[in-house]
Amino acid sequence: MGAVFKVDGGAGVGFAGDGERTVFPFQFAVFGSDDVAVRVDGEPVTTGFHVALNDAEEAPGGEVIFEVAPKVGTVISIRRYLRLRRLSAYGSSASPRGDAVDRDLDYLTAALGDIDRAMVGSLRLAPADQGKGDLALPRITPGRALVWNDQGDGLANGPDAGEIASAGLHSAMAMSAANRAEAAGTRAETALAGFQKQLAGAAFDLDLRAQNVTLWQDERRMPVIDAPGDRIMDIRETGALVRLSNGGRVSLPGVSAARNGVRYRVVNGDGTMVDISAASGDQIVPLDGGAARSVHALPIRGDCVDLICDGTRWFAAPIREGGPVVKLLRTNAQDIPAGGYFIVEWDQVAEDSHGLYDAALHGVGNLPPGFYHVDAGVNFAISDTAVAVSAYVERQGAGGWSTHLQASDIVGSGSNATQSVRVSGIARIGIASDNALRLRVRHSDSVTRQIAAGAVMSWFHLHRLGG
Repeated sequence: MGAVFKVDGGAGVGFAGDGERTVFPFQFAVFGSDDVAVRVDGEPVTTGFHVALNDAEEAPGGEVIFEVAPKVGTVISIRRYLRLRRLSAYGSSASPRGDAVDRDLDYLTAALGDIDRAMVGSLRLAPADQGKGDLALPRITPGRALVWNDQGDGLANGPDAGEIASAGLHSAMAMSAANRAEAAGTRAETALAGFQKQLAGAAFDLDLRAQNVTLWQDERRMPVIDAPGDRIMDIRETGALVRLSNGGRVSLPGVSAARNGVRYRVVNGDGTMVDISAASGDQIVPLDGGAARSVHALPIRGDCVDLICDGTRWFAAPIREGGPVVKLLRTNAQDIPAGGYFIVEWDQVAEDSHGLYDAALHGVGNLPPGFYHVDAGVNFAISDTAVAVSAYVERQGAGGWSTHLQASDIVGSGSNATQSVRVSGIARIGIASDNALRLRVRHSDSVTRQIAAGAVMSWFHLHRLGG
């Protein structure tokens, strides 16, 4: 009894050209060389190659052999395309041969398997909605969106792009008006509270550690400490702790001799981009070596800074910076061509709360200055040959990309297994430069290697340690 034909896996495979390779194998069953459809960079091609099929009794599939090697980066797709046809004709006077019937049934099984895979990507009703709606399309109306009708049992022509944009504009205007109304209400409450405190004569002369201190509110209703000129007040004495969230900004009072010793501690409470603005004409001088600016940003959740006025300018002293900056994961397979280096492309961003991931760089860009712990790994599929693999964390500076961290390992031989090559260390990000990181790998094999696919395989974790 012959083997039972089964449709296992997909009837297609993809490759990336490296400028040298001309032979591209496939392992799915076909019934003739004209059942193999080839695309290059998404376009079907019918010349410039030929198909060599394996002995179907030994192994299904074969090879597509190009006359000229596809260029580096060319996307090559090989798929099965079974046209509707009969392989055999059965006469009425003789019994059909078993091998002919078996071949015809194999062809039908394969064709139905291709149809089944194609149906997975088609639109269809959920099981709970079967029988509730009609998926017949309405008459074509250019520029209109498809929507469910008011009864929810069929499709209808909806609004066009202009109507959708107009509705979005009206929504934004309504939201802006609501925000302005809420802000006006908050300002009114603050003004009323300040007016009541002024009526009550809320000004106090205090004696802290034998130093005379006056506590009052300035024109912005902000807590302010005036201290003697030879003293900077401790944060525990001032109590001026400010927590910013929801993209907020705190405005500092203007620099003056009367504010010598005023000190605030400001913390980013929720991870949105919050910042501190100096009064008009004033500058904030970071004590971590950064340039003096009128705006001091706190981009990361948990960032904390002490703001100190010496009577002539504001100083910013970072206290703590932490929290995960970005966590990138690669879960799909990816071919690494033979020879040369390869920049890892990340297909899933598990966490990027500050918009630091830049797909054009295949890494992380526009990082705030400071020190970062880097933990990156690439998971290779193990084949029958051991291979040397190197992983490089590169940093972008004024002169372009350069190696910042490096790790090397030998990926062993075997089957049905993977092995990770991991690089970790401390990276330094500069001020206004050297502010991007990416992962590049290479291997010593003369053929294409593959980054393995899986739930959590290749990764790029970045954690900010401090400024």
